Amino acid sequence: MMKVLLLSAMVFAAREHGSHVYGAGKVSLAFDGKSGKIQMEVPAEAILGFEHQAKSKQDKQKKDKALTKLEEKISEMIVLDPSLKCEIKKDIFEVNQEDSHADIEAEFNVTCAAPVAGSTISFNFTKHFSRLKKVQVDVLADGVQKSTQVLKNGDSVELK
Repeated sequence: MMKVLLLSAMVFAAREHGSHVYGAGKVSLAFDGKSGKIQMEVPAEAILGFEHQAKSKQDKQKKDKALTKLEEKISEMIVLDPSLKCEIKKDIFEVNQEDSHADIEAEFNVTCAAPVAGSTISFNFTKHFSRLKKVQVDVLADGVQKSTQVLKNGDSVELK
């Protein structure tokens, strides 16, 4: 649990000083044994198709549909080893609007039947959100720390 809290603090600090880049996102995964947390921060444009505040009925529907898709497809975007029997559940979704820019911040809780350390995680971000072209991924799992930049579907990280 301490690792998850530590990663949360690191991600929060990075978020406060990060820059907004179209098509680029940040994902942090932290695991302590069989449980973990996924934190994602991406420009709203990459998920919603726009960054302005959703005021019209059409924009509100687009926003709701895109956020539902993100929730439903997260396990296809971040693919944990099937033998671990992991379950990913939404924790927090926020659309943070600042001037003409907006970011989506999403957090998911992960529960697995076995520890994630020693496995491989694959990523398929553009499969569901084609505007999400470059994702910085940081993973911490039971003493194993990895960092990679995901540029295409199928990119992976080994937690060994």
